[in-house]
Amino acid sequence: MKRVIKKTTDSAVVGMVSAILIVGLLVAVISIIQLIYVPVLMEQREAEHMDKVTEQFGSLTSVIDGQAANERKGVPIATFVTLGNKELPILVSSKAFGTLEILNNSCKVTIDHKPINSTAQTSIFPIGTIAFSSTNAYFLNQNYTYEAGAMIVSQSQGNLMMCLPSFFVNFNSNTKTVNISFDVVNISSVGKKTIAGGFGTYPIQTEFYDISINNTYTNVDYITITTPHSNAWSVFINRSLQQADLKYNTHFTLTDTGQALKIKFLPSITVEVIFKIIDIQAQIGPGWAD
Repeated sequence: MKRVIKKTTDSAVVGMVSAILIVGLLVAVISIIQLIYVPVLMEQREAEHMDKVTEQFGSLTSVIDGQAANERKGVPIATFVTLGNKELPILVSSKAFGTLEILNNSCKVTIDHKPINSTAQTSIFPIGTIAFSSTNAYFLNQNYTYEAGAMIVSQSQGNLMMCLPSFFVNFNSNTKTVNISFDVVNISSVGKKTIAGGFGTYPIQTEFYDISINNTYTNVDYITITTPHSNAWSVFINRSLQQADLKYNTHFTLTDTGQALKIKFLPSITVEVIFKIIDIQAQIGPGWAD
């Protein structure tokens, strides 16, 4: 009887030790997965989401450019934007959120000019934009903005123009005259559907409304673009002017304050700007509510 009891006790101890070892092994494996692989996997998912938003904002830019070119009223077009990602099942992880918003009058374009036989004048034009901002838990946050016809991506290190606006420069070196054609898209909200937040996919609808400004400004001295994305505009404007054979410090200078870009045309040239504002109405969500 004593031997039977001893064998039973030994078997119970061995079973308990085995169970503890198995549980410990499972805990160790889950901890390694949680601490090492989950952050890597979630960072990859958030990076892929940022790539997806880049494509979606590129499609949005293409749609608005087409509407601005066609000038056809009464035809709203929906473009879908995915705001974020859900967390992983079972394992501990965080959601990625995003915000899509229509911002009325969030930037402006200013033209300083002197009409023939007149005093110097300053013309100011408020411009609305469409903005997406991410709240990632693992990957670097990125913001996307459709602004004055350009698509701009921003990170903590700076901003970059990915889709270019309608800005064309022609320089006649014989007469020292410069002709600039600048078509600006102004986004204005319709109704109260101006913002969406979370991690789902939301449509943003856009529709051509009107051409509110179509003027020619002569003897232009300055063009100022007031925007937090002044670095992206500075790089683009500098390249556009120099590609037209205009020389920095000879024909123009640029001043970037971080909140505004000021283009100064020097007395060595005469500048004429054909300036157009194309009004696009927009709202976020299904349906079109006036």
